[in-house]
Amino acid sequence: MVERKASSYEEKMRRLDEILARLDESETPIDELAKDVKEGARLIRELGQKLAEVETEVQDAFRDLDASSPPEGETKQA
Repeated sequence: MVERKASSYEEKMRRLDEILARLDESETPIDELAKDVKEGARLIRELGQKLAEVETEVQDAFRDLDASSPPEGETKQA
């Protein structure tokens, strides 16, 4: 089996789901088991990194929003 390089988060999740389903159903031939486990581990690592990046971006966006908002009780004048 050829290892596919998934690019988007959703593609990586689909690929990981495929691997997990095969492992769960014991459909993976023994010769491919190590490859699937390694690919699954790589995908989990990459997905975790992407989630951490997005979390930081969201936190930064909210921090920027808070910084641009007037203090409570005051209104912004144009």
